[in-house]
Amino acid sequence: MFGYLLELMLIAAISLLAWQVHSLNQLYLWVKNPRKYPLPDTAGQVYQLHRELNKSIQSNSNRKKQITNFLTQFRKAAAVLPDSIVLIDQYGKIQWANRNSEKLLGIRWPADANVRFADLVRDPALSKVLSPQPLLPDQDARVGLEFSSPLNREQTLNIRSFPYSDDLVMIVIRDVSRLVKINAMHKDFVANVSHELKTPLTVLRGYLEIMIEKTNAPVEPDTLDSFAMPLEQMSMQSNRMQLLVNDLLFLSKLEDSQFKQTQELVIIDALVNSILESLEPKIRAQEIEVKITLAPDLIIQGSHRELYSALSNLIDNALNYTSHRGTIEIASQINSDLSASIRVKDDGVGIANSQIPRLTERFYRIDDDRSRDGGGTGLGLAIVKHVLQRHDAVLEIESKLGSGSSFNCTFPAHRRIDK
Repeated sequence: MFGYLLELMLIAAISLLAWQVHSLNQLYLWVKNPRKYPLPDTAGQVYQLHRELNKSIQSNSNRKKQITNFLTQFRKAAAVLPDSIVLIDQYGKIQWANRNSEKLLGIRWPADANVRFADLVRDPALSKVLSPQPLLPDQDARVGLEFSSPLNREQTLNIRSFPYSDDLVMIVIRDVSRLVKINAMHKDFVANVSHELKTPLTVLRGYLEIMIEKTNAPVEPDTLDSFAMPLEQMSMQSNRMQLLVNDLLFLSKLEDSQFKQTQELVIIDALVNSILESLEPKIRAQEIEVKITLAPDLIIQGSHRELYSALSNLIDNALNYTSHRGTIEIASQINSDLSASIRVKDDGVGIANSQIPRLTERFYRIDDDRSRDGGGTGLGLAIVKHVLQRHDAVLEIESKLGSGSSFNCTFPAHRRIDK
């Protein structure tokens, strides 16, 4: 009897052991590939082990999905950024690059994977930026380094680096060509303003010193007469400074987006005639022939003051650059697309093609002596450009050396008013 029980217990133990081995095998297969094999249906300690492992796997799976989703969103965001973003390892090899990297640097992903960044973008100064070392307290990552694009030497890029992980560095490259150009224009502007104000101030100061010296000397009969020319020069230079300040103030208002434009109905032929009347002494002195062909029904909606300033600057420039007894033409017309054009043409010295793009810059002069003799401030065409922009109009300049120049202002149809 005892032997029979022992045999049954042995069979039961072997069966239990076999079941445990089977359960563990099922658990192993499920852990190895949970997608292929279902969660084993078990009980006891093995069931508890199954349950804890399942929780851990589900938690890791959810975390993996979150990380994958985050990386997907990050790459989508990086792809649409206007900047170039490149990840490099500790050896300077490219591990990832966004879409704009090809546009700015010529780096193609994934074709250029594991290629050294320095081999594609060659500039000795970049070695400082590409260092994987962390930034020191006195280093500013926002500044970076400026260099010329390897694809276009006229394009200026700014490069910065940031520690991205233990073994990766993020390189951010931005196109700063426009900012560099603006900074250069600002420097030129300050230099030109200083130069424009220096000349009349020097004249005023010199004559004032002479007059002070003469007031301390014995009065002679011709003393008052000797003051006539200095006073005339001082008056002329002070008027020039006043014009310069007025033009600067007017230009700053035009550039201010908060400066509201008055909406008036401006009759162009009356406006042009008013300008010519104010310039009549200058026209007579130079014996200039003015040919006028104006559309009688042309009315532009906008600011009378701004349009007067723009057209008077164009006509005054034509007079300044036209030789004695020359000819200028002023014409307006309504175009087939219902837009309107106003053209001022002269037969003066003309302008080189290389200089035309810079004509509307502040204080840019083709001929300094001729422009200053004419009383110009160097801001006329800058004012014209901003006035036309505020009226949704465009300025087209055509010129050839020795054959005169033509300035054409085109206003869109919605700015033209029918009688």
